[in-house]
Amino acid sequence: MQTPTRTALTLFALLCTALTACGSDVDSPTEDDATSGTGGSDTSTEPALIDFFDEELFAATPELVDCELENGSSTKCYRISFQNYQDSSGPFCPLTEDDIGGVGIYDGATNPGFQVLKKELWDGMENDGWDVVDEDGNVRLNGEQGTGTCLEMPTIDLVVTFLIPAYPEPLDTPDQIDVVELYGVAVYDGMPLTGHPPSVTDGPPLPNAQGGGIPSLDPCGGHGDPAGYWHWHFTPENSQSVLDAFQIDDVSCTDIPQKTEGLVGFAKDGYPIYSPLEDGEVPSGLDECNGLFGATPEYPSGVYHYYAVDQQAPNLPTCIIGAAAQRSFSIE
Repeated sequence: MQTPTRTALTLFALLCTALTACGSDVDSPTEDDATSGTGGSDTSTEPALIDFFDEELFAATPELVDCELENGSSTKCYRISFQNYQDSSGPFCPLTEDDIGGVGIYDGATNPGFQVLKKELWDGMENDGWDVVDEDGNVRLNGEQGTGTCLEMPTIDLVVTFLIPAYPEPLDTPDQIDVVELYGVAVYDGMPLTGHPPSVTDGPPLPNAQGGGIPSLDPCGGHGDPAGYWHWHFTPENSQSVLDAFQIDDVSCTDIPQKTEGLVGFAKDGYPIYSPLEDGEVPSGLDECNGLFGATPEYPSGVYHYYAVDQQAPNLPTCIIGAAAQRSFSIE
């Protein structure tokens, strides 16, 4: 384990003071804490994570359970389950090269970047050697690795379950979020927030992946996973501001109410996630995980919290500062 930096130690001390999550004198949460919003003697006025989700979203009654964190700590976690569903009307992959689809991120040589799935993209992919449009002008869908293709996965009836620490515990060094790794949960609908989509040129993080497939996202930044569940690569309430930043006007996020400030989710380490702006501006003093310690409307006594990254695609931070639970996400 690396030696903590002075900044990390200072942050650790602040978090211990604010969250009563460090040291032997911490009161253990009780089963009643899962619904009362309390969790220890010094947090009786602070809300619990589950208080921010509409009760109608729950697929099962939230529980406060014993859990093991990835740093080896034994603690309490919230187990919360949501009925997973496709929270979007699209569009996703277009049928022909003349149609307008959703959005995607291309990392090839020709015209790379965040863009709409339309002819300019297909022309760029064709120029880079991916045969993504057939002789009749139809876009190839869900082809094999190594062939040019637009990827659009269906969703099925599933329950997604998160195991999130009730008392976040800071790590010595931040944990980097890998491609398609779980980042957290969206407050809007209880759907997973997930790390960056797979590379088009290199393929998904699988052995012998060959690339060629571009995952289609709806205009609000979400899509179906090959395992059948819906997930977001953007904080959905902030996706229109990303489209605007990239001057995309072929599509817009109309399914999700938008806001540039306020709580939008929780990372899998238990710390809250906020929209990119505060008082109309990007907060100053953000760390490498795009977060800081401070008071928020929901946590007036102060809490470490993340911000979605302003005007970037995807807009989720790429690391977390706290320990996630072992087996923090499951589907059934």
